[in-house]
Amino acid sequence: MSQTATRQEGIEVYETPVTFTTQKTTVSSITDSTQTITAEESGTIFSLNRAGGIVVTLPAAAAGLNYKFHIGTTGTGTLTINAASSADTLQGVLMVIDKDEVGGLAALNENIDTLAFVVPAAADHQLVMSADTKGRFIGGMVEYTCITDSKWVVTGHLFGDGTVATPFT
Repeated sequence: MSQTATRQEGIEVYETPVTFTTQKTTVSSITDSTQTITAEESGTIFSLNRAGGIVVTLPAAAAGLNYKFHIGTTGTGTLTINAASSADTLQGVLMVIDKDEVGGLAALNENIDTLAFVVPAAADHQLVMSADTKGRFIGGMVEYTCITDSKWVVTGHLFGDGTVATPFT
């Protein structure tokens, strides 16, 4: 329906009520072994659904881009999320927890090896889940938000198995 408006003292006044519809986030399942993400897909949740491994390549870093990656199928192969180039580096923190500890309580002062907060090194530009210890189990969620033309902030959680290790490289 077309709305007509008149301006009264700098405010648009509509003759009929404006109706807002529900806005949904796009969710896309990745089942191919490789996927190149585009800038136009910013805001999309990608569910990684190929056990044999997936290599995802992000677009060139541009401030404001945002993507989420859900581990929809437990990986037996390597799940990789690459920046477009090694100059597009990562910041942030991921929580990696042993899938067998879910529902348990781990005090932060304990000397435990089944829960880790991992941070990328200054030159890291990849998230490589190449082993069970690096978070390739179903249910993980990782968000990439680009804050400059060369910097992605990565946050989220991953489920591993055993002594967890950083997936950043």
